[in-house]
Amino acid sequence: MKVLIVDDSSMIRERLIKLLSAFEGLNVLGISGDEDWSIIGGLKPDFVVLDIKLNRRSGVDILKNLKRISPYMPVAMLTNYYDNYYISKCREFGADYFFDKSNDFDELANAIIDYKRMN
Repeated sequence: MKVLIVDDSSMIRERLIKLLSAFEGLNVLGISGDEDWSIIGGLKPDFVVLDIKLNRRSGVDILKNLKRISPYMPVAMLTNYYDNYYISKCREFGADYFFDKSNDFDELANAIIDYKRMN
């Protein structure tokens, strides 16, 4: 299963790649989010982990576009902006999961593994 991490923090990307690559059957790739948003769909991931606030664009806008072209692609939002406003906005635009960068790395990994098992 191909997992794509979209986060402008190289530290976060590397931490997630290391964590998720330890699981058999996961191919993990990280990008900064500065790339054209269409590259994300072109990489044909099976699961996307997306930061809400990127350097040059909004992760929420990327989420909207992803869900428009690939409505069944699971997307997990991973952010420091863990509040009701962002949670409701992301849910409105199709986010399947919402995780706090400060506390939820293990929960994110479990969600991805559970998704892989079910599909």
